Amino acid sequence: MNDQFIDPFAAAEWNLIPRHTALILIDLQNDFLHPEGWYAKCGVDISHMRRVIDPTLRLVDEARRRGVPVIWTRHGFRGQNDGGILFKLRPFMQHGGLRKDTWGHEILDVFTPSPDDWFVDKSRLSAFYATDLELILRGLGAQTVLIGGVLTNQCVNATAKDASFRDFLPVMVEDCTGTTLPHLHVPAVEMMKVGWGEVRSLEASLEELQRFPLANAPHAG
Repeated sequence: MNDQFIDPFAAAEWNLIPRHTALILIDLQNDFLHPEGWYAKCGVDISHMRRVIDPTLRLVDEARRRGVPVIWTRHGFRGQNDGGILFKLRPFMQHGGLRKDTWGHEILDVFTPSPDDWFVDKSRLSAFYATDLELILRGLGAQTVLIGGVLTNQCVNATAKDASFRDFLPVMVEDCTGTTLPHLHVPAVEMMKVGWGEVRSLEASLEELQRFPLANAPHAG
């Protein structure tokens, strides 16, 4: 046996790959993040989720400068018939919230998605389940995938885990994730870090993105 100690539970760490990185932003919708959205109106504390707004704006801005595709997911359904067990777990959703074709289902205005961005509509925790997200990522040539959004312990973690199942390399940007139950944020982060993906700060993510060529720079080779 090699005398050098190998940590069996070392945190995942890998480099972002220029021209093969995508940014997935999970469910940054009015009903989750807006003070007049369904969650806030039903008495849910959305402050930890709203902490993601400014860091995400910075991350999106740098991604655009570096030609990194931005993919927005939206969680929603028509009603109880297609909502699954969410309505049993969250009874306050039975009469509204996250309904397709409503204001609450849309991305928070401050993010101003671009016409060149991608949108994935989902109805379960993982953004890969019954959607075309994998096809989009394959078409974009993505290998490393930056991930932010809400909720850390639910849709963010589920999507990151499913990304790893498909041999993408998920990288959670911790500053850009939030949840309704802040005491579950750190455990969710730790589970991902030693289980199926890297977790890094916004500053570390920006620092690496800034080493990418600018979006209008000529391709090498």
